[in-house]
Amino acid sequence: MKEYFKQGATVLFYGDSITDASRDRENPLHMGQGYAKKIADIYTALYPNSGVQFYNRGIGGNRLSDLLDRYHEDVCPVKPDFVSVLVGINDTWRRYDRGLIVTEAEFEKQYRDLLGRIRLDFPQSPIMVIEPFLLPTDPAKTTYWEDLTPKIEIVKGLAKEMADFYLPSGQLFDEAMKDGYSPFQLSEDGVHPTNTGHAYLAVKWLQMVGVL
Repeated sequence: MKEYFKQGATVLFYGDSITDASRDRENPLHMGQGYAKKIADIYTALYPNSGVQFYNRGIGGNRLSDLLDRYHEDVCPVKPDFVSVLVGINDTWRRYDRGLIVTEAEFEKQYRDLLGRIRLDFPQSPIMVIEPFLLPTDPAKTTYWEDLTPKIEIVKGLAKEMADFYLPSGQLFDEAMKDGYSPFQLSEDGVHPTNTGHAYLAVKWLQMVGVL
């Protein structure tokens, strides 16, 4: 266990509804109720004098294009010393519920653009890429895998090339289910984690950076 972040560091969580987790968007310091809040709470409890400030800039329903559109508004003002990104499932989901197709080439270009902007603007700030995931609790979403699988491979490749940490959440949730968790304990709709699912993700995130 170690105090990973430097004194007074700023940590930014950027993504969609999984990160958003019902945060109060009128309060810039509100962390929501999901993995981002749990990470912030655990870290602050372990290191109460660290002065680390955590920010949640997840917005429900967002795709990669949305994160790019609001980058200068939501990322740059924070001046993050560490950036955690979780996005991608809605680039698949919108294909099936609204007919909005994001090709693999478009997805790779947009994700590369996002990571490239962070690297350029904050060259000393480590990046954590969290893999988009889908749990087997909604049979209607089984067909999503044909679109999501190649996108996950793109995320893996870009994380290896451009990020400092890669959290293979799909693999980790699979391991959790092998260890006795039911998929419904982790996510009721296959996309949004339950409180248990968020806690599991938070612990794995903190283990990745060596805090736990």
